[in-house]
Amino acid sequence: MTIHRNIKLTVAILTIIFSSPVFGQTPSKFYDQAKIELFHPDFKKIIDPLIKIELLAEGFQWTEGPVWVQKGNYLLFSDTRLNTIYKWSSKNGVEKFIQPAGYQGTEIYSEEPGTNGLVINKEGYLVACDHGNRQIVQIDLNKRKFTPLSTHWKQLRFNSPNDICQHDHGDYFFTDPPYGLPNREVDTINREIISNGVYRLDSFGNAIQIISNLTRPNGIALSTKQDKVYVSISDHKHPFIMEYSLNNKLEVGKPEVFVDFKLKFPSEPMAADGIKVHPDGYVFAAAGSGIIILNDKGDVIGRIKLGIATANCNFGGDGYLYITASDKLLRVPLLKL
Repeated sequence: MTIHRNIKLTVAILTIIFSSPVFGQTPSKFYDQAKIELFHPDFKKIIDPLIKIELLAEGFQWTEGPVWVQKGNYLLFSDTRLNTIYKWSSKNGVEKFIQPAGYQGTEIYSEEPGTNGLVINKEGYLVACDHGNRQIVQIDLNKRKFTPLSTHWKQLRFNSPNDICQHDHGDYFFTDPPYGLPNREVDTINREIISNGVYRLDSFGNAIQIISNLTRPNGIALSTKQDKVYVSISDHKHPFIMEYSLNNKLEVGKPEVFVDFKLKFPSEPMAADGIKVHPDGYVFAAAGSGIIILNDKGDVIGRIKLGIATANCNFGGDGYLYITASDKLLRVPLLKL
C-alpha cells in the first residue's frame, strides 16, 4: 500500500469521526450566503427572485441524490462519504434512514463508498446508484431490503454508478464514472470498464452501454416528453450538459451540446453535476457553486448561487426545490411545480 493511499485512508477515517450532522427537528433558518440571480424575466414564473433560501440541515460530508417520497411526504438523500441515506421531514427533521447504504465491508473501501443518485421507481421502490458495491440496487422502503438490479455490462463490473432516472416505459438510464473506486480514474486494480459510460437498463435486467465517449458523465435526466436524455459532464475543461434524442426503441441519436457552462460563466469553475427537469421543461442544473436554471433551448434564465460546491437538486411534492450542496441540505419554494 502506498504512502499516498495511507494518507487518503486516514483522511477518510477522520472525516467520518468528525462529521456531526444534527439529528431531529431544528429551528428553520435562512442561508444568508445565498443569492438569486435573474438573467431572464421567465425566471420569475418559477422562482421569486426576492425569496430567501432555507437551510434545513448541515454537518454532513457530501450530500447527494435528493428524492421526494410522496407516500409519507419526506425527502431522502445520500451522503456518499458517510455511506448513509438520510431522511428529512418537516415533522421530524433529519434522521438516519439506512447505514451502511453502500459498501458493506468493515474496512475503508474508498472516499465515496455510499449511494449517490436516488429515484423512486414506478412501483414505489427506492432505486439507488451504489458506489461501493458498484451496482444499481432496488430498496424496499419499509423492509430496507436490497435487491440488485444490475452489476455488470458484458460480464464487466460497473465502475461506480452515479446518477439515475427512469423512463415511463420502465427502463432506467444511468451514468457510470469512476468516482466511487478506490483510486478513481487511475484505479488499475478494481476497474474493469475503461470508458466512463452511460447505460440503459431495460425491463429484463439487460444493461446496454449507449454512450462511451464522455470524460466524466455525471447527472442524467429525461426531457418532459421523454424524447431526449440530458447528461452532465463534471469536467472543468468541458463543463457541458449534452443532449441526445431518443427514438421509440430508446436508442440515442447524435450528441448535441445543450449548454456549455464555460461560455456562460467564463471566470468560474463550473463542472456540471446533478440535473432535473421541471414539468414546464426548465432544466435545473447543479454546476459550480449553485443551481443554474435554463429554458428548454439551453438559455440561462437564472441562478441560485450558494457560494459552495453544489451537487444536486430535486422537486418536492410540497412545492419546494430541495438542494444538496457540500455538507448542507437546503430548499427554496417554487411558484410553479
